Amino acid sequence: MGELINIIGPGAVGSFYGGKIEAKRKGAITFVGREPSFSAIQKNGLVLNMPSGIHLIYPRIIEHISEIVNPKVVILTVKSYDLDEVARELSKVVKPKTTIITLQNGLDNDLKVLEHLYCEVLPGLVLVAATKTSPYEVVQKGEQQKLVFGPRDGKITPKMKEIYTIFKEAGIDAVLSENITLELWKKFLFVVSFSSATVAGRCSIGEALSNPELLNVYSQVLREAIAVGEKEEVIFEPNIFEKTLEEALKFDPSTKSSLLVDLENNRPTTEVEALQGAMIRLAKKHGLAVPATLGVYEMI
Repeated sequence: MGELINIIGPGAVGSFYGGKIEAKRKGAITFVGREPSFSAIQKNGLVLNMPSGIHLIYPRIIEHISEIVNPKVVILTVKSYDLDEVARELSKVVKPKTTIITLQNGLDNDLKVLEHLYCEVLPGLVLVAATKTSPYEVVQKGEQQKLVFGPRDGKITPKMKEIYTIFKEAGIDAVLSENITLELWKKFLFVVSFSSATVAGRCSIGEALSNPELLNVYSQVLREAIAVGEKEEVIFEPNIFEKTLEEALKFDPSTKSSLLVDLENNRPTTEVEALQGAMIRLAKKHGLAVPATLGVYEMI
């Protein structure tokens, strides 16, 4: 497919997954990034610092979405609160055959993008502990690097399989799901409980899960999220609580949630509305009380 994938947002997630693909398929990736990432990656390349080794790659990077030409695949790794603006800009360059993949935290990011675009938009999610330590270096903690994507209607196409193959060949733990709604909810359970506990304690996930009070926050928020999901007619596995906790324990204990990192960096906008806010709104819709989640939301 030649230059196949445009990645908008070379933050930790975009740099990690895009970097792995570019390392395997030179010329496959074009990043779209603002300053300081744009100049830093142009000048220094992109450093992938992973447990398996350190890689230096020199991907193509452009500064503006308007510079994208005839895109085949676009992966959105900006934060959920930037999606509307990005989608409006994308509407000027995408084609009917373009495929877009959304990888933000939250349940309905693909639907937000579809409000602006008339092309295929696939929801997706990632489970990875990656941090940008400079505008041109990303560090992966632990071995987790899952990426799940798929169509809302469950109908897998040859193009989706081709994208999946590119991910797998790059060493990404990729899943092409026929039930992406369930997968989004499983990630939502994970991240809303993970972020709530780390924000409540202003600490890493390891510190939160080893502190009885914060573990209680984690557990209460997770149980509230499961209850809301069930009201939304999501069919979870019977042991979904234990499995979600197990996933959290797999992460490097020094990992902080992206929500906490945003708060610590005094960023004016965070993902709280896509996480705790979304859960509170869904709970209200079904007449459910979610006191633990509400407590974290008010704290933020």
